[in-house]
Amino acid sequence: MNIKYISALLSVAALFAACDNDENMGADIMPSTDRPGIVVTDTIEIKAYTVTEDSVYSSYQSHLLVGSFNDPVFGKTDAAFCAKFSNTSYGEFLNNAICDSVILTLGLDSTAVHFYGDLKAKSSINIYPLTEVLYADSNYYSNFNYKSIIADSPIATTEFVPENAGKNLTFNISKEYGEKVIKCTQDTTFDANLFGLCFCQGSESSTIIKTTHQNNNIQYTVYYHCEGDTTRRNVTFSIANSNARASFFTHDYTGTNIPSDSESDTLLYLQSMSGTRIKLDLSDVKKLNIYNTSEQKRYFSLMGAQLIMPVDSVASDYPNYTPINEITCFGIDKASGKLVYFEEFFARDSYGNSNINTVKFDKSRMCYTVNLTIRINELLKKYKADVEPYYDICIFPNARTSDFARTVINAPSKKSSPLKLVVQYTVFDK
Repeated sequence: MNIKYISALLSVAALFAACDNDENMGADIMPSTDRPGIVVTDTIEIKAYTVTEDSVYSSYQSHLLVGSFNDPVFGKTDAAFCAKFSNTSYGEFLNNAICDSVILTLGLDSTAVHFYGDLKAKSSINIYPLTEVLYADSNYYSNFNYKSIIADSPIATTEFVPENAGKNLTFNISKEYGEKVIKCTQDTTFDANLFGLCFCQGSESSTIIKTTHQNNNIQYTVYYHCEGDTTRRNVTFSIANSNARASFFTHDYTGTNIPSDSESDTLLYLQSMSGTRIKLDLSDVKKLNIYNTSEQKRYFSLMGAQLIMPVDSVASDYPNYTPINEITCFGIDKASGKLVYFEEFFARDSYGNSNINTVKFDKSRMCYTVNLTIRINELLKKYKADVEPYYDICIFPNARTSDFARTVINAPSKKSSPLKLVVQYTVFDK
């Protein structure tokens, strides 16, 4: 360990302020004591790995992604989503209704932040009817084979150029589907016979778009007239908050430098769309316990531990590709592969709502700074008891299945601005 002795706490505070964490996660767990001690700043040797995701829970996302893009760094990603539609409070069909047309609108924001890929190239999106029910009480994961529950042929296709797309994409759905909607609605078999729709990339796709189901942003309207009456009427269907919906992704990292669970040379890769995460090996912190052995006449108290993650702006191609806005830290159970929630990053309020503490990308300093004080303290307790942690500590994009951002991080082995763990503690006599 490279130990540097600092004469005053202000010097240490200044060092940590160089790349601060505005969320102030973690805690100052130094016990109160009147005994004078030596304040130590130490850079701990760590290892880090890029790990490709397998399956991520993807049901009931507010933001939905669809399309395909071949990223120059992260390879090809396909995105699709399926959703149930309902017509609650949107009117009803009169008797003898005959379908004239069905128009679906998929709302977009015209700014580039809601497009990922080539904004000038033509892309297309297909809509398929689902052939199986999308269960509201089922858990769907990002690697689910959605193609197994869609019809053989699409009922609508639209082509667009992102920079010219405006606020909506419009689809002309087949009249045959509209006739089925009318029939199933009138004989009250809508939910039993119309399972929903799937949105996926078409034959041409150079962009992934982000939309939301909220505020009726995705809806289709069935225009009709009644037999013997030329008056044009309509009924609208949309995705309600309670309707089942799920997102799905496939990645092809062939030809990229993205490894699978192997230590990186100089770069680490963090990708949303259930793409990649970063696994940390912090076992070297056990060296700090040398002060707490019976042979030592000194004791130490951990004051802080910050993981500094500099973004490689060249490899990330910043600002052409916006870095991930927020990241967070969880564990992965080594035996089951399930998420392990750390109290300092995950909590539930009195109403049972979950809250995830996140770290925002610091654009001015081009880095993320994660406060790992509580986590390092827990590791030290385990190592002192000669117990290995049952989980791996990992850094994730916060929006793992509802955003398309990605970031390239400098690895610990990179000579310039590497990822590092900086700890500060007080050493004092027993």
